[in-house]
Amino acid sequence: MKKKTMTDTPSDQSWPLQSWPWQSWCDTHALADSVMAGAYETLCGIDRAILKKCIARQHVVWSEYAARESRTRSFRQGFGLVEDDAPAAYALLVCEASYPSPAAFIAALMPALLAGVSAVLPCFILAKDQAGIDASLLGALELAGVERAFAAPEAEVLALAGLLRPNSGGNGDGGRIVLLGGSGFAESLVLHAHRAGVLCRSLRSEDDADAVGLCRDAAHEDVWFWPDLGPGWFRTRHMRIFALQ
Repeated sequence: MKKKTMTDTPSDQSWPLQSWPWQSWCDTHALADSVMAGAYETLCGIDRAILKKCIARQHVVWSEYAARESRTRSFRQGFGLVEDDAPAAYALLVCEASYPSPAAFIAALMPALLAGVSAVLPCFILAKDQAGIDASLLGALELAGVERAFAAPEAEVLALAGLLRPNSGGNGDGGRIVLLGGSGFAESLVLHAHRAGVLCRSLRSEDDADAVGLCRDAAHEDVWFWPDLGPGWFRTRHMRIFALQ
């Protein structure tokens, strides 16, 4: 049997990115299914339970949004208003491969999923000579139901950011980028996102005064929240006004 490598193309091709302009990048840097599953298998029962609790707490705090909502209101002043609310076309979650906080990672991942974003793309930055990704990060993706993830050096991630556009996905409106860690890399990524017209947030737990962590001890984080990164940040709203007859 052929042994799969970290970047073997996953077998399931039925996913939202097939017709996107950066499909070739995703094919090149996609993690193999066996890598995702293998990382989960290496976690002990306690570690899995902690990850499950982190995911469950995100559900409780943020709740889930409808895929798309539209509301029409009429006003006695003679006009009406249509409000459309929908998830972003995609969410790119960029994270260091050795990021030390699975709880903070989950806190950035789950709001995008709960917002209804159909293409949530975790992308891990590989340092020079780094071969693997922290098993807890990949295990969190498995438990959250995210089947696609990517790994690439900084230069390749910046190349991907240069391909992004506000509506690259075609299945929603607007894109989002979230960066966890990568302090020396953050400025370049934010600049690329700004040029592309894509909303971007850079999060670093060690100096973010708004971060909320509930920890059992320094080595075992149980829960983490980014208060300003709820599902609403991954949604777009449009309003149209019309005259009443």
